[in-house]
Amino acid sequence: MDSYDWENIILNKEYKHPDHPKCYCDSDAGVTPVLMTAYDRANIGRRYYACGNIFEGLNCDFHQWYDHCEIVSPYIVEEVRTLNQAYNRAVCDIMISSDDNMKLRQRLELLEESTHKLSKQFDKLSESYRRSECENLELSNEIATQKQIVKQLMEEKQKTIEDAAKIEFKVTIERITH
Repeated sequence: MDSYDWENIILNKEYKHPDHPKCYCDSDAGVTPVLMTAYDRANIGRRYYACGNIFEGLNCDFHQWYDHCEIVSPYIVEEVRTLNQAYNRAVCDIMISSDDNMKLRQRLELLEESTHKLSKQFDKLSESYRRSECENLELSNEIATQKQIVKQLMEEKQKTIEDAAKIEFKVTIERITH
């Protein structure tokens, strides 16, 4: 038994038993049968030989039971069923996780798209605000200039009124004195 390749047996890779039978391909191409495990309900866990070309899709449909008996230990059957159920649950969990992951990716894409749109809107509003600030500054400067002009005009008006009053006073005094 020490000469067996236990890693291949455990990993259920092609395992060639030293006392293997000959398959229908064996004499033609030197193909040796491989030891496999059945997973159908009637023979679950039962070992059998299959054509060595089974993985290449060129097999000759050779099949021979390894144990040469029809009875498989109930313990083995139960263990294989338990393992199959655990495998099926794991596959379902992976599929659910993959589905959840896909949904999360879709939500992330939507959020990224929304963020991009909001960023563009923010940039537009920022530019508009900056322009309005510049316009407000220009308007503030224009208002200050207009206020200065109005002040000057008011001062000139006041001076003109004062000058007119002085002239009228002089004219009135000259009329009285003449």
